[in-house]
Amino acid sequence: MKLARLAVALVLVCVVGVARADHNKSADKPTFHASKTSTVTSKVKAVDQKTRMVTLVNDAGEEVTFKADQRIKNLKQVKAGDLVTATVTETLSARVLKPGESVPVASEGSTTATAPPGAKPAAYAAKEAYIVATIVAIDKENMVVTLKGPQGNTYPVKAREKKNVEKLAVGDNVEIHATQAMGIEVTSPK
Repeated sequence: MKLARLAVALVLVCVVGVARADHNKSADKPTFHASKTSTVTSKVKAVDQKTRMVTLVNDAGEEVTFKADQRIKNLKQVKAGDLVTATVTETLSARVLKPGESVPVASEGSTTATAPPGAKPAAYAAKEAYIVATIVAIDKENMVVTLKGPQGNTYPVKAREKKNVEKLAVGDNVEIHATQAMGIEVTSPK
């Protein structure tokens, strides 16, 4: 539930403090959605198939050397000059549930996939957390809202905008959905 705890902390900052909160028209409660994607490409400088040591170099000339895990079943297809591209996408959504709306069960899961044997190495991994936290305290004067997560942990957070704090109430449930996905692909230079 590490991703779930992180999601609660991030949502507190975002839902309670986001400068541009969207609004749920039926309940006029703050909602939030954010997504960020980062991509990094490096060139394979060297591969030692016996020791499984791989050296990558980026465009700035910075190098990193690591031992390829045994789970990388297609290391033999990697050659000096190949490109390794890693893309990470993170999303975070949150909304305050309507009064009386049923509280869904918290869940966390992951998915992985790899390239078939004989292909250039590629992999995909994703983690997802879905939780509902409850607002247990609101200090309107100091703009601090405290959420209680599914494990009973509390997270006090300073809000950025008073107008969002004014729309919240003790007992409100906040539905939080967080995902983190990473794809890695090795390609031959064109």
